[in-house]
Amino acid sequence: MKSILATALAGVLLTAAVTAQRGRAPAPLVLPAISMTCVHHPDVLESRPGTCPYCKMALVPVRLDSAWMCPIHSTVTESNPGACRMCGRQLVPVTVALTWACRVDAIVEHLEPGLCSDGSPRIARRTLRPHGNHNPQHGGQFFMAPDNWHHLEGVYPAARVFRLYMYDDFGRPLTAEKMKDVHARVVTKETFDPATRRTTELAAFPLTASRNRSYFEARIDAPALPAEMTAKVKFSDSQPEYRFDFTFAALSKEPLAPALRAAQTAPLAQPVAPVAAPPPAIDSDPGLTTLPIPDTMSGILEQLRSRHKQVGDLIARGDFGAVWVPAFQAKDLAIALEAHVAHLEPARRDAGEPALGRVVRTAWLLDASGDVGNRRQIESVYATFTLAVNDVLAAFAEAR
Repeated sequence: MKSILATALAGVLLTAAVTAQRGRAPAPLVLPAISMTCVHHPDVLESRPGTCPYCKMALVPVRLDSAWMCPIHSTVTESNPGACRMCGRQLVPVTVALTWACRVDAIVEHLEPGLCSDGSPRIARRTLRPHGNHNPQHGGQFFMAPDNWHHLEGVYPAARVFRLYMYDDFGRPLTAEKMKDVHARVVTKETFDPATRRTTELAAFPLTASRNRSYFEARIDAPALPAEMTAKVKFSDSQPEYRFDFTFAALSKEPLAPALRAAQTAPLAQPVAPVAAPPPAIDSDPGLTTLPIPDTMSGILEQLRSRHKQVGDLIARGDFGAVWVPAFQAKDLAIALEAHVAHLEPARRDAGEPALGRVVRTAWLLDASGDVGNRRQIESVYATFTLAVNDVLAAFAEAR
């Protein structure tokens, strides 16, 4: 990591020196921080070198940035919010990898700006990351399949109508050919026997492809709002069946395309400063608000207790896609508590230290199970997360 930072600093200083030689004061270059990610699991992001919690491979550096992309035309990527210049839809925030390359050697990508061998400045690139676009495109709820490639969106556009849209890992609609391999149904009523772990479907409806194979649709019964329904999907005959649990507080609304106007967004500029996505509404959901880690042990424990409750609230209302926010903040709080383990008595230290590790691991599992939208799975992980949090609170209780 030190060598990466040194190289980045050298590139910034070199660019500033060349600019100064041309008689202009150098503008401050603000770059996103370097993160560490897994090649095979790009949703894994850490601030320090290490190994992937899933495949145990060494993490590699990446510089992540925010950008704005058209939900329909992924080639339209801008540095600022606005409307798509091709269809007029509002751009959505996405996560991209920020790199620099030279015209003479465009294949080689660098994590920092600088000069090419011919003296020209490197050109900034923004590349959409796998899983970098989890925005629903039709006003529904968006989940990732456990195979880590397929994504889908459930939509409840009208009473008695359920639709299912399919995407790849970049949020692009599946081709009509791939849609032919999919077999799916939607279940609105079922019972589950925890003793036998057997599910009995009481009301199930086949999902059939639309004429142009752009989505699947079923005519269902009319559950009262908030409406809960489960899509059970096989993406091919060789894959297992996956379940995705949807909760609709209201009917889904398809985004409307505004009247197209010229020059609605600015092109990407260089040097590149990170553009942050709009912050969540903190008044409506404090669980989605990032807070600094407290300086005191008691403050950390109180915030951990609050994050645990916020995870439970999100699960209860079916907002699985947002669970990762308080879960990852709980993970960071657990890591911060590691510095206080030495203050515990030996017996409490032996209980508290592994409990912190379980909070970290189950936070990752909450993120993964929230992405795939399986209520039973995420509730099971949350139960384990609850035990770990309670063990941490008990171990550190008297040390405060």
